[in-house]
Amino acid sequence: MNNTPACQFVYLSLENFTMATSTAAAAPQRASATDKSRRWKTLKSQLPNYLFILPHFILFTLFLLYPIFRGLQISLFDWKIMLSTQRWLGMANYQALLKDQVFWEVLRNTVWFMILTVVMNVFLALVVAAALKHRFTGSDFYRVLFYAPGILSVSVLGIIAIRVWEPQLGIINYYFVNILGFPRINWVSDPTLIIPVLSITTVWWTFGFPMLVFVAGLHGIPEQLYEAAKIDGAGVLQGFRHITIPLIMPTMLFVVVTQFIAHMQVFAQPYIITGGGPGNASRSVVQYLYETAWKYFRYGYASAISVVLALIMIVVTVILFSLMRRRAEY
Repeated sequence: MNNTPACQFVYLSLENFTMATSTAAAAPQRASATDKSRRWKTLKSQLPNYLFILPHFILFTLFLLYPIFRGLQISLFDWKIMLSTQRWLGMANYQALLKDQVFWEVLRNTVWFMILTVVMNVFLALVVAAALKHRFTGSDFYRVLFYAPGILSVSVLGIIAIRVWEPQLGIINYYFVNILGFPRINWVSDPTLIIPVLSITTVWWTFGFPMLVFVAGLHGIPEQLYEAAKIDGAGVLQGFRHITIPLIMPTMLFVVVTQFIAHMQVFAQPYIITGGGPGNASRSVVQYLYETAWKYFRYGYASAISVVLALIMIVVTVILFSLMRRRAEY
């Protein structure tokens, strides 16, 4: 080999280039091995957390996701529970539902009940929460008093409501007729009054929960804002309008959405108190669904009703989130 300085320089340069290339090629492999080791250690440290949520995920899948997909499947068939093979209908159940006058009637009843109940619940809960925000003598007693009806079962609620609204011997008519001198009113047999009667009964039963939620939300509003407003000459109503309402909007969003979802699924109150009558005046969508499935054994049609109701609730919930979130950001 020629040992001239030039040749030695070229040889050393080639040797250094080879070593550098080998090192550069090995670096990603070492980095990849390090990343895999780090990910494995992270996964191993997080394994107890995943094991804790595993039972919830299994129950969520079995009792929520599976029934949803199963209901969608059944809605496409003329489903007979005792048959091994079912007759395919496709969208026929949904087409029949769009032409079903009873469905539209019970949907109108449900929406009217929901609107009345949500508006009264939110308004009363917010007003009472504002009154009970600050501690005073007996404040805890009033909180328990307003929340107490919520611990009653719906069956007990139905019995109480029947005794209160009964036309002949009910408490309401007793005061209206014997004390105030008004004519006797058939609260539960008048088609125009039955939905407001059910709504008022439900508000008495349920408004304790949103009241406590609003109390918690009001405690998150700094008192310095009200003090500054007083210095600027704002009164109680002005402070409530310009401070309380804007800052309570995230809490109100939660309350409105949860109340909407709950009361769109009303079933037990009309079923126990009126049986859906008079006629269909108080029958709800869920009651109609229940009777279609378990009284007339039309499981495919009942599943179509449940799918349509779920879609309505999802769409309205998304709209409520969008509108109230914009209001809260504004």
